[in-house]
Amino acid sequence: MNWSVHPAKKNIKKTFIALIFIAFFMVAVGFIYGIFWAILGLLILFFSLHSYFFPTRYEITEDKIIINNILGFQKRTLSEFKKVYKGKNGLLLSPFRGRTFLNNFRGVFLLMPEERASIEEFLITRVKEINNITENEQQDINGKSASK
Repeated sequence: MNWSVHPAKKNIKKTFIALIFIAFFMVAVGFIYGIFWAILGLLILFFSLHSYFFPTRYEITEDKIIINNILGFQKRTLSEFKKVYKGKNGLLLSPFRGRTFLNNFRGVFLLMPEERASIEEFLITRVKEINNITENEQQDINGKSASK
């Protein structure tokens, strides 16, 4: 299963506003602090916003996920992940069975295309199968046990 996500191309108006803001910010920093700090600020913004301004390609096989973007690629096995969380813009694959503040740091966030239902279903099912998680265990992980 393959897909590509390019948020900047999807919403041109937000991209244009962001580029104007970044340009204004860089000019202001250049005038106040000098060209070195303006270039450093531009590089920091570039690295932090690369997933928005450049396309990211995803490939999922039966046992691994490959993420390609402008800065490189990641290859992770699905057996590393114990839980899948649905979000507004994508899925978070977490290496932990329960909620923890480390999910955002140790997990992998996948941006989803508009037609995301089949990808979500595949990933949730596959992670459960790999980790042998039954429906009752899944409810216990979520804190919604039938005995409560």
